[in-house]
Amino acid sequence: MTLELPVIPKPGEVFLAVELTAVENMTVVQTLKLLEDMGYNPTLRYRQIPDGRICVYALLRHENVDPEILQNSDYLGEQLDALAEVIQPADAITSPRGISSAKMLAPV
Repeated sequence: MTLELPVIPKPGEVFLAVELTAVENMTVVQTLKLLEDMGYNPTLRYRQIPDGRICVYALLRHENVDPEILQNSDYLGEQLDALAEVIQPADAITSPRGISSAKMLAPV
């Protein structure tokens, strides 16, 4: 098992994570406790960014889903909304989805 959180998920792969190092309204301990109280079992992951800094994440969900489902739905939308109500700033929440790039192109 790798502890590094991928930047680009594989097709159909979905992550839901909170960047603990970016949360401004709570400490890391408070954030983890809140996530557990919300029913998650967070596991720690990291990502090293090009400038050398390390970002630490609480991984809440990691699953593989049919890419067709991801294309036409608000997958994890309710969970993202619930997290955005308590995590500040909301962009500390990340949910990359592996959608085939060919399918992402909108018809012209």
